[in-house]
Amino acid sequence: MAEPNFKNRTLYHGDNLEFLRGMNSETVHLIATDPPFNKNRDFHATPDSLASGARFKDRWSWDKDVHEEWTDSIQDDWPAVWEVIGTARATYGDDMGAFLCWLGVRLLEMQRVLREDGSIYLHIDHTAHAYVKCVMDAIFGAKNFRNEIVWCYRGMPSKAKRWQQKHDIILFGSGGAISDMR
Repeated sequence: MAEPNFKNRTLYHGDNLEFLRGMNSETVHLIATDPPFNKNRDFHATPDSLASGARFKDRWSWDKDVHEEWTDSIQDDWPAVWEVIGTARATYGDDMGAFLCWLGVRLLEMQRVLREDGSIYLHIDHTAHAYVKCVMDAIFGAKNFRNEIVWCYRGMPSKAKRWQQKHDIILFGSGGAISDMR
């Protein structure tokens, strides 16, 4: 088994791609990630947040945000992931495809660094949940999907004539060796 080349119990803030690419394979026991949700908005951290002052865009464009290196790698090495991205582009639009491509390259790195007995928790909302679940199944294997945690929260009453969307999902998966959790 490979030795970690990072300090145990480290919390990283920011785009995790470079952090992940610098880690040795199969060395991480637990990944908890809270990526953007493809909300078509821009966000900034509140002053009292650990990430105070941080900003990120949650708008995606196939032409501006997708790198050829990513598409080539996914097409060549992960055709099932590429199919999910293509389906999302065809049914939802280029913005969803771009978001999934962006997230997909990061999930591929997470799969590489996750130990066989490790776990991953990915926070997502209804905007991209179905597509992200399919990407995770294509990368980690559907048999390694463990469960969904539904995070319900309250908000102001709505006057809209539809059900409110007042929950997020945390997808829970494993690296492969957790067989007694079914």
